[in-house]
Amino acid sequence: MVPENVGYQVKNGCCKCDVENRLLDAAEKLFSEKGFSATSVRDLTSEAGCNVAAVNYHFGNKELLYKAMFKRHLEQVFGFHKDNIKKVMSSENPTIEKLTEALVRPMLEHSSEKVSQMPMLKLTVRESLNPQFKKEVVELEIIKDFLTEIQKAILVLFPKLKPQKAMLCVFSLEGMVIHPLLFGEFYHDIAPDLAPDDLINHIVQFASDAIRKAAKE
Repeated sequence: MVPENVGYQVKNGCCKCDVENRLLDAAEKLFSEKGFSATSVRDLTSEAGCNVAAVNYHFGNKELLYKAMFKRHLEQVFGFHKDNIKKVMSSENPTIEKLTEALVRPMLEHSSEKVSQMPMLKLTVRESLNPQFKKEVVELEIIKDFLTEIQKAILVLFPKLKPQKAMLCVFSLEGMVIHPLLFGEFYHDIAPDLAPDDLINHIVQFASDAIRKAAKE
């Protein structure tokens, strides 16, 4: 049986899916701002506007909500980029420049306007490097699947490139995007006149040239 008022606001009846999404939204906000330990179940349900029993009912416990939060976040982010990969590769004349730009530009363009996304990105990186729990929270299979999609696209563009070499190119491209996202403030301090578009164009051309060179070796 469903506990009375679990996941329902007093003034409005809400479906189960809506409650789960509001709890996941609250989890992204509070866990990324305060961390796992400093965020209580009551904090989460108060932010989501639902009963304190909702976390256990919908997810099992706070740890499982934490894991579900990462799963949804990564699936949304990588789903968007996988769609961009498909658009490039199904276009009339796909090139490595078009592919890298489709991956780089959405991440770095107007990055200063995406401040709200940075805490979640940083939390994901921290959780990957220093897990809160022994059991995996950030599902590496989701990340692996996304990186493999990029690898496949590169191999279509450069069929003679060895798969392992292509994946190394993917790792390098990922690093060139993640680093400025995480350390954008330092970039600005060191090169205050560097425009976002100049950085994007540099990374796109630098990565494309490097992948093309790797394919010739």
